[in-house]
Amino acid sequence: MSLVLDERSLLAEVDGSMTLAEVESALASSAMTLDVSGAESARETVAGWLASGARGARDAWLDPADHLVAGLDFRLHDGRGVVVRPAPRRSVGPDLIALVVGMGERFGKVERAWLRVHRVGVRRPNVGRLDVDKDPLLLPEEARLLEAIATEVASRSSRTR
Repeated sequence: MSLVLDERSLLAEVDGSMTLAEVESALASSAMTLDVSGAESARETVAGWLASGARGARDAWLDPADHLVAGLDFRLHDGRGVVVRPAPRRSVGPDLIALVVGMGERFGKVERAWLRVHRVGVRRPNVGRLDVDKDPLLLPEEARLLEAIATEVASRSSRTR
């Protein structure tokens, strides 16, 4: 298990098997934090935390220009690896990160992640509270799209074996 901190870019490259408590402990020596609340999250692995939707992470709508995950390596269920190199979200094309963050490992499991870290004690941007349902139920069309993606991933994996 390892963590590599890039203080200039405020990114930490972390192993998916590390717990959030281990990540926070490693970051503390550099006065950095993931800024995750909730004691129950501390025992989760990074992979499990991301798969569950990153419970306890700061509300993304408070600073829509920021992002929690800058890049990641994940493994599809058929064993193929996917690498999303760390880059600003708006410059990388399709959001493959969305296949694993909050998806309960439906498509794959995180092996490594480049997570945005923050300096302890530094005030963060806050554009104000957004009063909408931030976790609405899937529309039937969205559910069909996810099913189509799952079918295609399964189909490709059976052809590559």
